[in-house]
Amino acid sequence: MEEWICTVNDLGFHYKRGGRAVLKGLSLSLHKGEILGIRGENGAGKSTLLKAIAGILPYDKGEVLIPKEIKKNLSYLPQDLSLYESLSALENLYFYGKILGLPAKVIFTRAHWLLKELGLEDKERERVSALSGGMKRRVHLASALMRRPDILLLDEPTVGCDNESYDKILALLRKMKAQGTAMLLISHGRGELEEMADRIVYLEEGRIV
Repeated sequence: MEEWICTVNDLGFHYKRGGRAVLKGLSLSLHKGEILGIRGENGAGKSTLLKAIAGILPYDKGEVLIPKEIKKNLSYLPQDLSLYESLSALENLYFYGKILGLPAKVIFTRAHWLLKELGLEDKERERVSALSGGMKRRVHLASALMRRPDILLLDEPTVGCDNESYDKILALLRKMKAQGTAMLLISHGRGELEEMADRIVYLEEGRIV
C-alpha cells in the first residue's frame, strides 16, 4: 500500500461569508514521492486549494490531514515571485535559510547546490534585478527548496520561462521526486503535467470532475 502524506477531505472555502464557494467538498490524497497535477480554468479554485493545504487560508469545512513531522517540511511556491530584487540570488537564499533557522554552513551548502542544479552558479552573486525572467523563476524555486521539503506545493512554477529555465526547473523537480518529495503541481502551460505528473485531476468550479 502506498504511503499517504496528505489527505484532503470534503474541503470547502468561501472568500466572503455568504459569497461564492471557491472550493466545494473537494477531496484528494497525495502519496510519498508522487507528483499530482492539477488542471483547471482560471477561477476553478486551484491556487485556493494550495493555499488551504499550506495553511495560508482557513477553510470553512472539511479537513487537511498531514502527519505532524511532514507538515513541518512543507513548502509552498506561489505563482507571484517573492524575491528581493536588490539582493543577489545567493543573498535571497541565505535570507530564506535564516528564516527557517538553518545554520549558515547548511544554508550556503544547500544554496550553492541548488543554484548549480539550476544552472545559475555563475549568476549567484548578481542582483536579482539583473536576471532574466526565467532565471528569477529558478531562484524562486530554489527558495522553496531550502528546507528539503517532504511536500512541495507548486503554483505555475514555469510560467513565462524560456526553454533553458523550463528544462532546468523540470530536471530539478524530477531529482526531488526521486529523493521522495511529493508535489502538487498547478500548470496551464507547455505540457509539464504530461511530462511530470503521476496523476492529473481537473478542477471545475471548486470540484474535482
